[in-house]
Amino acid sequence: MDTKVRDVVVVGGGISGLTSAWHLKKAGIDVCLVEATSEVGGCAQTRRHKGFLLEKGPFNVIVRDPAFEAVLDDIATDIHIVPADPSAKKRYIYRYGKIHQVPTGPMALATTGLIGLGAKFRLLRGLIWSRRSGTHEETIAQAATRRFGVEVSDTLVSAAISGILAGDVTQLSLAACFPSAGRVDAVARSLVAYGLRAAIAARRNASQRKRKWRGLISFDNGLGGLTGAMGKRLGDDLHTQCQVKSVSHSDQVYELSCRMADGSAGSYRARSLVWATSASVASTLLKPLLPRSAKLITTIASTSLIVLHLGFRRPQIGHPLDGFGFLVPRNEREFPLLGVLFADSVFPHHAPPDHRLIRVFIGGSRDPNAIEKTDGELKDLAMGALRGLLQISGEPTMVDVCRHPSAIPQYHLGHLEKIERVRDQVRSMPGLFLTGNYLDGASLNDCVRLGAKCAQEVAAYFDRSLHEPSEGKPNMETRHNVAV
Repeated sequence: MDTKVRDVVVVGGGISGLTSAWHLKKAGIDVCLVEATSEVGGCAQTRRHKGFLLEKGPFNVIVRDPAFEAVLDDIATDIHIVPADPSAKKRYIYRYGKIHQVPTGPMALATTGLIGLGAKFRLLRGLIWSRRSGTHEETIAQAATRRFGVEVSDTLVSAAISGILAGDVTQLSLAACFPSAGRVDAVARSLVAYGLRAAIAARRNASQRKRKWRGLISFDNGLGGLTGAMGKRLGDDLHTQCQVKSVSHSDQVYELSCRMADGSAGSYRARSLVWATSASVASTLLKPLLPRSAKLITTIASTSLIVLHLGFRRPQIGHPLDGFGFLVPRNEREFPLLGVLFADSVFPHHAPPDHRLIRVFIGGSRDPNAIEKTDGELKDLAMGALRGLLQISGEPTMVDVCRHPSAIPQYHLGHLEKIERVRDQVRSMPGLFLTGNYLDGASLNDCVRLGAKCAQEVAAYFDRSLHEPSEGKPNMETRHNVAV
């Protein structure tokens, strides 16, 4: 049993919790991270199997946030960054029984079979001049239809969203899921003109901030190598196989009751608590402290996802797999898959020589009950959909199934207001902080950003304590700064 009163305990070893703990440790704050499973990373796990490198969750990252760049700078000596193959710029969408390349210019748009002639004109008109959003919150489908028409919304936009959030565009909030796009939608009549102004401004500021990484990247050991390196930096302050069973608060100290790896009982005490678990765990364990917040968190929808890896000998596949992969729009309701990624085309080191690796995504809002299917049923479902489409002969030489039940939060209409109410209530508990993908950002970039922001808030909490009466306050002797 740990009787020491720490400054901070971070609960949850996903990317959000890892980022928070690492920034706090660098700032000289006495922090430890407790994780229920045997390794950190959350859904970002990587395995090697029969010569294949298998990403169990996220496949890649686009570094677009300074907080992520800061993490990469911190652990640059422990990882090797691998840029995506240039062919990854080519994307496909399934439509009318075959896969079509996503148009990237006017000529490609004119000749594509993805959408009809009327939809093409409607898309161009929407880019040049279209109605801005009003004051009421809209779904992604409502905003896309207002700008570009129904066919573009149901085909191009819904396919993109299936690949990002595995969700339903008719329910997801644009402002909550893509706040920057929502801000543009609120002010720009011409998206083309807005984009040109933004590009000119970015060029003027290019000398002020040089980006080290552009486009898609991964790591020689996969994304699991990234999270594993972050965990190693915590050293003895990382405690795995430690499942929190309950949390209480008294005398301005939080106490966690835990079940340890050997089945024994343990506990942790801290002046501040960062809760970085999934929404379901947060709502259950925080209920005694914040019953209203816990109840609100339970109302955040989520969807399940299956990642199915199929390995083949190269001669088994007739399609060149020359691109990132393909996604499936909502108006292809009979097709059973969310999307397919050509893994070794993007990162060749993911497959052995003379082999191909395909990642298949099943479930989401398209098939909520897919999570209940057996491994054999999932393999048969995927092969039935892909055999003719990708000209596959024979059976896969490697099959790997990874299930992620209720793993992807769905930001439906009203989400932003709901989360603000949660945060208002959390502020009533001194030293308690939340971070995680169910709040306001589900991507790896978002989770790193939220984790870094949370660390800054914790450090500011201790800084304020230096200037308040000392009785019952954290005993801090120096000022801490969290830089990202």
